[in-house]
Amino acid sequence: MSLTTLVASGMLASSEAGSELSANSSPLDLLSLFLSLVVVLITIFVCAWVLKKTRVAQLGNGRMKVISQLALNAREKIVVVEVGEQQYLIGVTAQQVQLLDKLEQPLSVETASSAVPNFGKHIQHFLAKGKS
Repeated sequence: MSLTTLVASGMLASSEAGSELSANSSPLDLLSLFLSLVVVLITIFVCAWVLKKTRVAQLGNGRMKVISQLALNAREKIVVVEVGEQQYLIGVTAQQVQLLDKLEQPLSVETASSAVPNFGKHIQHFLAKGKS
């Protein structure tokens, strides 16, 4: 037998099996298949939403962390980020992230979490430094 004959007979057998399958399928089987697909898709979207909200995917390796942040409005904020031993003041908007300053005197984690006015003083110092 040649290769084309084997392929043709295989296609014929598979098309006969497919027609038997579709002839034996009831609307309940198709509905069950459709509902199963919908359940799987909903599960995928719910898992993605939970991961996004819990930020599990954004866990770092411990070398970089947010020390403090101050929301200026709904879409803009100022963040102090620690990378290694150095801290940076970063401006975050909807369109961009910009390095504002490299902090000469790093904020301690206790100071940053307990005293928001200190963070405000650093911002005022930075803005005063930028004007002069």
